[in-house]
Amino acid sequence: MPEIAIITDSSADIPQELAEKNEITIVPMYLSFGGKSYREGLDIKVGQVYEALKSGLKVTTSAPPAGDFIEVFKDLFENRKKDFIYYIGLSSKLSGILNSAYLASKNFNKDKIKIFDSKTSTISLGLIVLEAARAIKKGVGLDKLNEVIQELITNSRFSATLESMEHVFKGGRAVFLAKFLSSSIVFKPILTIGKDGKVKLKKFARNKKTAILELINQARKELISLKEKCFKKCSLGIFYGSDKKPALQIEDALRQDSELKEIIDDVIITEITAIISAHTGPGIWGVATTPKLEY
Repeated sequence: MPEIAIITDSSADIPQELAEKNEITIVPMYLSFGGKSYREGLDIKVGQVYEALKSGLKVTTSAPPAGDFIEVFKDLFENRKKDFIYYIGLSSKLSGILNSAYLASKNFNKDKIKIFDSKTSTISLGLIVLEAARAIKKGVGLDKLNEVIQELITNSRFSATLESMEHVFKGGRAVFLAKFLSSSIVFKPILTIGKDGKVKLKKFARNKKTAILELINQARKELISLKEKCFKKCSLGIFYGSDKKPALQIEDALRQDSELKEIIDDVIITEITAIISAHTGPGIWGVATTPKLEY
């Protein structure tokens, strides 16, 4: 069997211990503020980003240069003796990181590196990557692995809500919400990423409490939909900013639902990464669903 490496970027919200356990390589994205640049997961922690935002500093984010990917690819091929590399990255509609990976891949045998646009972000991306890593451990071949990843991308969903749209508007990441400006100030938006990889507004909730209940409702709908598609098990990913309590509330509500007991398998609760928090601030919660496939 060929040795296959799987990599993603730091927007995926995969806890470090899970990344190590599943041999997933994570390429850091970059944050800049106060005249300095930082690599996520290496040079900065999410708390420092919150402090920068609180102090009024403008925090910007950027994709790693192609050179970073070249170093990762070279290490995997030459030092870790991998035969193939599969990179599943942040939605191309949200970042230029896939372009960096494509440019880097031109320095190697093009047939040895596969690049996938996940068309999603946060732990939704993380769950796809983790399931792909599981497929590799199960001995899934190259052709089948391509199909597996595409099926995961097609059937993965997530919803999120924000305490405030302040940082999103400041960062220019919510142009599509401009016409709802007055509503987004008063109410809590329920956001998702569509099949095209773009952030979309699903609806508004009256307050934080109803927003969390709406996230539970959205996740429930997605899990039942996956069950109706004959997926026997699903992974659940729940992310939060600085307040973990609503994330635990979401987990408890979904685990206690009698219709979902058989389909929910793994549950990952994770703090949002710095690269995402730079655009949302600390008041963010979300839930993602991804099917577990049979191999």
